[in-house]
Amino acid sequence: MSSPTIVSPVRLNQGDGRSRREKSNGDKARHSLTLSVKGFRLLLASPDACYKLFKEKQREGHGSAAQFAGEWLSQDAFGTHRGRPVGLTCCIPFLPGLENVQTITIDEMLADETLRSDSEYVQSCIDWNRHTLKEELGLTEQDIIDIPQLFVLNSSRADAFFPDMVNMIVLGKHLGIPKPFGPIVDGRCCLEENVRSLLEPLGLVCIFINDFFTYHTLSGEIHCGTNVIRKPFSFKWWNMIP
Repeated sequence: MSSPTIVSPVRLNQGDGRSRREKSNGDKARHSLTLSVKGFRLLLASPDACYKLFKEKQREGHGSAAQFAGEWLSQDAFGTHRGRPVGLTCCIPFLPGLENVQTITIDEMLADETLRSDSEYVQSCIDWNRHTLKEELGLTEQDIIDIPQLFVLNSSRADAFFPDMVNMIVLGKHLGIPKPFGPIVDGRCCLEENVRSLLEPLGLVCIFINDFFTYHTLSGEIHCGTNVIRKPFSFKWWNMIP
């Protein structure tokens, strides 16, 4: 990224109107990291990767582990999330007034046909863009990292079922990642552990940040709500013709 290559604009699939989140906020489904060799890796939100992870945990005997375990959720204000009940455990300090807790287990998520259908539709949009970006940017599968994520269709848009980890902020080698509050397996969030295993071997530092109420419930994440002052390139790339 310090020596940018200029390419022509790339047209990406924005869905058929049902996925306005994909249409108006592409950073919910894809992100890039500055690295060596080609200069970056492409991160893509991936329902397929999420279902693969959850099926692995189910086979290992963790089907009862619950999504949103440890989240601060108020029955009055946030009794449901995207039309589905959510809740907390004692993993994070309890705040007064939060009660009537519910969670959704790995078994329940895997059995939820609506969640699966919605996520598969969003996956089809992402797959189209994956092919386009590979063609236009000369990427291979080794240049792409799939980040586990599920989606629900909500009227004219697709919303992240849990905080969308692709919608992160990149500060050098440090990544500010929305905390997903995934199922706890062996004392750790299995979603966080999966992402760490993908990104930390690249020399990156993963920092998971709770943005649940500040941005996620408002259809945004950390990248949406962060203003970053960056040093501009000395090379005036905006004057170039690809």
